[in-house]
Amino acid sequence: MSIDSKDAPPTAPGTAPRDNRRWWILVVVASAQFMVGLDATVVNVMLPQLQRSIGLSVSNTQWVMSIYVLLFGGLMLMGGRLTDVLGRRRVLLSGMALFIIGSILAAESHGTSQLLTARALQGLGAAALAPAALSIMVTTFPEPAERAKAFGVWGTVIGVGASIGTLLGGAIIDVGWRWAFYINIPIGAVIAIAAIMLVPAKRPTGPRPPADVAGGLTSTAGLLLLVYGITAIGSRGWSDPVTLGSFAAAIVLLALFVRVEQRSSAPLVPLRLFKHRGLATAGMGQILAAGVMLPCFFLLPQFMQTVLGYSPLQTGLAYIPTSLAMMIVAPAVSKIIARTGPRVLYLVGTVVLGGTLALMLGSTVHASYWALLLPVTALLGVGLVLCLITASVVGTSQVTDEDAGIVSAMLNSASEIGGALGLTVAATLLQTRTAHLVSHGSNPLDAFNQGLHRGFGVLFVWIALGLLVGFIGFRGLTVAAPDTAPAAAPDTAPEPVPVPVPADEPGALTSVPTAG
Repeated sequence: MSIDSKDAPPTAPGTAPRDNRRWWILVVVASAQFMVGLDATVVNVMLPQLQRSIGLSVSNTQWVMSIYVLLFGGLMLMGGRLTDVLGRRRVLLSGMALFIIGSILAAESHGTSQLLTARALQGLGAAALAPAALSIMVTTFPEPAERAKAFGVWGTVIGVGASIGTLLGGAIIDVGWRWAFYINIPIGAVIAIAAIMLVPAKRPTGPRPPADVAGGLTSTAGLLLLVYGITAIGSRGWSDPVTLGSFAAAIVLLALFVRVEQRSSAPLVPLRLFKHRGLATAGMGQILAAGVMLPCFFLLPQFMQTVLGYSPLQTGLAYIPTSLAMMIVAPAVSKIIARTGPRVLYLVGTVVLGGTLALMLGSTVHASYWALLLPVTALLGVGLVLCLITASVVGTSQVTDEDAGIVSAMLNSASEIGGALGLTVAATLLQTRTAHLVSHGSNPLDAFNQGLHRGFGVLFVWIALGLLVGFIGFRGLTVAAPDTAPAAAPDTAPEPVPVPVPADEPGALTSVPTAG
């Protein structure tokens, strides 16, 4: 099988701005994704405060995250296709507006139902915002070399957003948890204004393709039921009829969706995309990496605040090594991925994440920051960058303008579904193990720490599957070598001169035969 550059459709002239503005566009869309990641991790830190302030029950604590993931992951494909059909900037701005409205409602919440409704609206906005932002970046940098650099910046911003969210959240929550939502208003407004000024308001030319209503309904309902089934495991259990019924209905609807797409003249998800092993492998890579990331961002603050007694601000400060590791490693990944190949980087990242989990299995109620949390948070940042950036570069290597939105949505959906599954399993085992030990007379603090061990330990299933995907799925894949010249500042960057890459040299993503 070959998926090299000569098989990919050429990018039409003028599909991306070829002036210095493209680097500022990258800043805008990366900032939009930064806001989404920031909000998710801020919420993790504020969960204990929400329990005290609005009477949030322990069982509803998980739903503050899960309902967001449910709408985010379930509606992502629809948001991605709307991006391709209606225009990327329009969908980006619409998603931003919904996200800001949801943030206002969350900040004004005085009860559980109000907060969960607001979080659902934020998830709906993110389902439009995230694929639009990624597709704008992908189409703005059509050449593989520059796109690799852009992904280095993109990965740094997303990773730093996820980890800085904990630091910023800790500082804000010390003032008042509502400000963690209010802060989205000025950030979102600035990003929206910048998007209007910088991102071209391009719309698809020619007649609009017929709406794939059946595909949209079956995919959206199927993904919603799938994610709901995953999140319901934590509150209802694996064998509950509602949980099993959700999974069964999701399987039927998603199978029907595939059938609909096979017959559709304008499918929501063109099935031809799955002919490229790079996209399928990247999707699996995202599912597994996110399946470790989201549980870690949930479990680590619980360990710091509940077991070690850290304040929200101290918890945020403890995450600084994660941010620094991501800032250092992400740019390096975009430079070395062409030499090492994505397989090596993904495998190394998976092993590093496994080392992070192994360290947490040895945690005690008297753990030291320098001996435990410093290496854990640093290794977490390194592992996530190596896995997530590598998968994103591989998954978007052949994307064309007309498919950028849906491919971006597919990768984002993979992350949300993988994260939801990992979070649900880890949180469920944390709760059941803790309750079991307390009921048998164990000290609550020791019991909670043992519950955390069970939550971290189950994630080794994701590590094992990640190694399998790395060895088999990424085998033989290579990516284009980025220009080694240093990047100039956005307002002074010289116009790069395109250099054609022969088809028989290390160019765009290609599958090469390997022994065995």
